[in-house]
Order: sequence, then structure tokens, then C-alpha cells
Amino acid sequence: MTEDGWPAGDPRRYFDAPIDPAHLKESSPNIYRRVMWFAIGIVVGGGLTALGVWASIDGRWWSVLLGVIAIIVGLGLLVRGVLSGSASKPFRGGQLVPGLVVEQADAAVQILVLGDTSRDPAASPAFAYRLVTFTARENTTFVPGQWVPCVMHGFVAPAWSPRWWSFEASPVTWATPDAEILDRANKAVPQAEWEQLLGGVDKVAEIRRRWTRLGRIDYEDLHESLRRPPTRLGVPVEWQADGRARFVGSVAAGVAG
Repeated sequence: MTEDGWPAGDPRRYFDAPIDPAHLKESSPNIYRRVMWFAIGIVVGGGLTALGVWASIDGRWWSVLLGVIAIIVGLGLLVRGVLSGSASKPFRGGQLVPGLVVEQADAAVQILVLGDTSRDPAASPAFAYRLVTFTARENTTFVPGQWVPCVMHGFVAPAWSPRWWSFEASPVTWATPDAEILDRANKAVPQAEWEQLLGGVDKVAEIRRRWTRLGRIDYEDLHESLRRPPTRLGVPVEWQADGRARFVGSVAAGVAG
């Protein structure tokens, strides 16, 4: 699995505003998630690795096999814990995408997000709905029907896949309370994507039943302007008969447009 790949859309969509560290610490539940993964990595991962080494020394074939498995799993958890990113990592250059609060029960919040999962800049967009769930901090407010610009991150897919299998999204309001920055983030997302997101509200129950919490959107169900966007990676393109994009300009021309 990897987080590396082609981002879609326009460079103006990348979140590059200043992050308020104090506000982030008070607002983002990812602060606790990082601590949890670090603890699991050190305690469980380290324990499994030690147990695996001990079992391998036993010498019996089944003990050696279990020992190897324990070592692999343990080292994986250990690495995952040590490399767990900080709460600010999602906001360092991630793509801005539209989000809508669809459920709020006490501190439990669910946001429906729309994102392009295509990893090939010359391919047609592969939009999907993703249901993101988190426990809101005490000093944050999320109400059903609230529009929330988010930053797309945490992509998951094997190297050979042309599309991301899943992704995460974090509300921009976790990174900053600045009203001007939040307004710019809202405006950076095309109106067509907000409308497409609204059209996915009736699919929330179906998406919630899926373990991936992700629902792909058929080409025919996409807003017309999202099927063949005029730019990919901020560069003007012409769409060919085979459905592939041909780059015909530069990033500067795309941004100027």
C-alpha cells in the first residue's frame, strides 16, 4: 500500500495556508490517534517481535512458522507506530475537497466527502464518495447539513492499481479558525463538486454498510463538467476519442485561466 501518486485537479486546490498549532491541538482528534498508534506500535509490535524471536528459537517447525509470522506482524506495527504522522501532516499540501456533515450524535460525527481517486493524470476522473467518521473535540461544532471544506489524504492502494482504493479527509476547520482562510478553501472547490456531493446524500445509508465506507460514482451519474475537466494537474488538456487526456498547455496557462 502507498500514499504516493498523482493528485488530481488544479494547483490552486492544494491547501497551503498557515496552520495554527494551538488550534490544531485543541480541535483535531488525530492528536489522540497518533498517540494510540505509537503506543500500539511500541507495546504490541515490540511484544510480538520479541515473542516471535523466542518462538523461532524453539526449533519445532510450527513454532518457527508462528515465530516468523509474529515477527513480521510485530515489526509492521512497530514501524507503523514510529512513523505515525503528526496531526498537521494531512494539511501539508493536500487537495481541497468538498465535505458535508450528514450525521452528528453527541461527539460522533460523520462527514460525506467527494474526491477524485484516479492516479493517472491522463485518465478520466474517478470520483467517489467517502464517509469519514470521527469523534469531535469539545470545542468544535459540527451540525448536520453543514458544508465543510476538507483536505484529502491517507490514500490507500497497491502500486499497480490505477485508482485509490480508499482515502481519508480532514476538515480545514481543524487546522485554522481564520474565517478568511476557510472562505478561500470553500471557493477553491468548484461549484459542480459541491452539487455532486449533495447528490450523494441519498447514498449515505448504502455507503455506511460497506466496510470501506466508499462509494464510486458511475460516469453517467457525474455532473457533466466533472466528466471531462478542462485541466488535469492544473494543465490544460484536450480529451481524445479513447477517453484519454492530451496535455496542450502548461501549469502557468492552467492557473492563469
